[in-house]
Amino acid sequence: MLTVKTPRERWLGIGAAYWTIVFAVVIASVAVRHADPGFFARLRLLGFDMLQQTWPRTPDANYPVRIIDIDERSLSEFGNWPWRRDLLATLVDRLAAAGARVIVFDVVFPDATTSTNTVQSVENSGTPSNKVARFAEKAINPLDAAFADAIDRNTVVLGMIGTARPSTTVPNAKASFATIGKDVESFAPGLRGASGNLAVFEEKASGVGTLNWFPDHDQILRRIPLVVRIGDQLYPSLAAETIRVGNTAKTIRVRSAGDGGFSGDIGITAIDLGKRPVATDADGQIWLWFTRHDPKRSLSAADVLNGTLAPGVLDGRVAIIGTSAPGLFDLRATPLDPVISGVEINAQAIEQLLSGRPLYRPDFAKGLEIAMTILSALILAGLVFFYGAGVAAIVGFGAVGVFALGSLAAFSQGILLDAVFPILANSATYIAGTGYLYYEAESERNRNREALERIAREMEAAAQIQRTFLPKDLPGGPMSDAFDIFAVMKPAKSVGGDFYDYFLTHGGKLGFAVGDVSGKGVPAALFMSVSRTVLRTVAFEDHAPGEVLTRVNAILARDNTEGMFVTIFYAVLDLKTGELEFSSAGHDDALLLSGSGSHEALGYMGPAIGLFDFSTYPTGTRHLAPADTMLLLTDGITEAFNIDGRVFGAERLAKSARRRTYETATGLVEAITAEVTRFSEGTEQSDDITVVAMRYRGRAATAHT
Repeated sequence: MLTVKTPRERWLGIGAAYWTIVFAVVIASVAVRHADPGFFARLRLLGFDMLQQTWPRTPDANYPVRIIDIDERSLSEFGNWPWRRDLLATLVDRLAAAGARVIVFDVVFPDATTSTNTVQSVENSGTPSNKVARFAEKAINPLDAAFADAIDRNTVVLGMIGTARPSTTVPNAKASFATIGKDVESFAPGLRGASGNLAVFEEKASGVGTLNWFPDHDQILRRIPLVVRIGDQLYPSLAAETIRVGNTAKTIRVRSAGDGGFSGDIGITAIDLGKRPVATDADGQIWLWFTRHDPKRSLSAADVLNGTLAPGVLDGRVAIIGTSAPGLFDLRATPLDPVISGVEINAQAIEQLLSGRPLYRPDFAKGLEIAMTILSALILAGLVFFYGAGVAAIVGFGAVGVFALGSLAAFSQGILLDAVFPILANSATYIAGTGYLYYEAESERNRNREALERIAREMEAAAQIQRTFLPKDLPGGPMSDAFDIFAVMKPAKSVGGDFYDYFLTHGGKLGFAVGDVSGKGVPAALFMSVSRTVLRTVAFEDHAPGEVLTRVNAILARDNTEGMFVTIFYAVLDLKTGELEFSSAGHDDALLLSGSGSHEALGYMGPAIGLFDFSTYPTGTRHLAPADTMLLLTDGITEAFNIDGRVFGAERLAKSARRRTYETATGLVEAITAEVTRFSEGTEQSDDITVVAMRYRGRAATAHT
């Protein structure tokens, strides 16, 4: 047995499938975000880069960190790098004399000086002779001794480089570490060895920090570590060590999540460098909020050595020594600059740490992004389902703007939130939801199209059946030459409610009729077929037209629960005498056209058939002369309207018919229908059109035959 679902059942089925798809997409999106494949991570980084480019950090106008740049001019004046250690000693002393609070080297000095040097060079370095003697006892080159002594008498932080290969010796960290939480060391970026400075330099330095960075897959530097692990030991980065030394702190405190047992071991959360904790990523790195390259941040090393610095430019500031000379290859890429010197990156990192406003991606960021994604995706899916893809698209674009602007607003406060994942997840939900609904709509449209095609075939079959009810051939017999009859019917739809009929009855009489059923379409066609069948059946009982219509009405009105009715004009012509009997049941559109050109309207003689079962209809008579014509039609002719809203009208019909009284029945019908078509051109046919013309030829034609 075929089960046909109701529209409600179909809608519920579509809804269940739709929300299953939506929840599957949302769950899959959350699962992908949790797995965080490389593709998603790259898109997230690109989103963060756009935030950096849209809202770069504004440099501190006080320039708390000054780059002492070993630039092209410095190399030109004082020789190629590496410089002599006594010259470096002079540089350190002059920076301290200019007011620098901490002096940082963004370079490494792993090797001892091998060239012989004059006593004058050592004396010029400012190193006392007794210290030179002690260094000499330890086989330390006098120039290295001069540099070590300058490091000793000033606050200097040196750099070191972690390596992937194990090394025989690892420098000792100047900072001590206190860890809070489990397995802190395992979360920090790991290296197996290190390349440090000459031992005497590290011994005298106030701090030593690593210069290692870990660019992303595209070699763009976005984060720097505050701590790294070399072997099993933690070391501060150069930026972190600079802050520790500047804060005169001895211990760096590293905290990891999970120490309270609630959140689990998810990684490092904060690092305290002496004053206040700095929030970090799980691997102990911080995001850099870059400024665009600012030449005012840099001072030429040549100006320091020449003593031409402006007064006060280094008072209480951090001086970081490095190079921007392209030939020394200390260049990196950032979200803002494709090429920037490594020393400027460290300078910006130290500046951010001093300001207490580094970029911060909070621990709850991922959870917040997932929660907002789920909520917004479900809201968007609901809008698609209940209001359609158009409304949802507008809201979806608005949601994209909210995510993008919300992410930018958070970024302006130093908080990194990912807008890419929510946008992608909402887009996937929208596409999946609208795609499914479009598929269902297309399926429903195809089903409707098939149903319409089936209905059209059935309507064509019905129209064909209806046409079989109409007479196809002229009545034959000995009196067939006494008249000329022709009819046409044009339904407003596939099937119509008009009908016409003509037939020969007993005694050489011609019966002809036209009918117009209320309404149009299939109901009218069904009532029409019944009306025509009953009329013809009763007509062959050889009653007068009025009696025929009375009997037809009694039959049709008896069980007419739908209240349908039909107007009929029925006439019987005695072909021998020309005597015409007729009756009209609510039908006004009949004309008697005389051969001389006059006309008479034969109209209403009783109500429409089917309304009242007690109605009776009289019979009227006329005598037709040869060449007289009876014109029967339905109101589809007289009530046809044109594009201006005017109707064709009975008067226009009468004038048109009088001009053509000499024509054959076929010519008269075709002329009238053609004129109506021209009149109503540009408008849709609003009612069925039926025209019957019967031209009486008389006994002369019969005798001739």
